[in-house]
Amino acid sequence: MSLLCAGFASAQDLIHRPSPPTDLKLVRIGNGISTKEAKTASRVYEAPDGTRGYVTYITFGSLQAAQEQIERYVKVTAKITSREQNQINEKGQRVNDRILGVQDLPELGKKEFVIIRRDGPICYLIESMSLQVATEIEGLIEHR
Repeated sequence: MSLLCAGFASAQDLIHRPSPPTDLKLVRIGNGISTKEAKTASRVYEAPDGTRGYVTYITFGSLQAAQEQIERYVKVTAKITSREQNQINEKGQRVNDRILGVQDLPELGKKEFVIIRRDGPICYLIESMSLQVATEIEGLIEHR
C-alpha cells in the first residue's frame, strides 16, 4: 500500500460501526486530495426511506488550515442555528467545533441540514435533507 493510500485509509478509519447499529446503508466511498496539504474522503449513506446523507472529511496539516476551512463552510451556510467550540490548546487555538446549519435548496423547494465539525486538523461536512440522517452520520464518526 502506498503512503498516499495509507493516508486515505487512516481518514476512512475515523468512521466506525455505531453502537447500537444504524439503519443507514453505506452506498459510496471516495478519496482525493484537495490541496497539497489536505487529503479528502467522502461517504454517502442511505436511510431505508431513500433519504441520503453525505459526509466529506478533510485532513489538514495544521489547526489553522482546518479552522479556515470551517469558516469557509460557515460562510456558505445560509443559516447557522447553533455553534459549539470546545478545547483550547496551549497556543490558544480552538481544537474542536460543532456547527449546525440549514441551507435552502430553492430548486427543490426544500431545506438541507448541515453539520460542520472540526476535531483538531480534521474537518467534517455532513449534509442531508433529514436532520435525523445527518445526526446518525455524525454518530458514526469517532470524534477525538
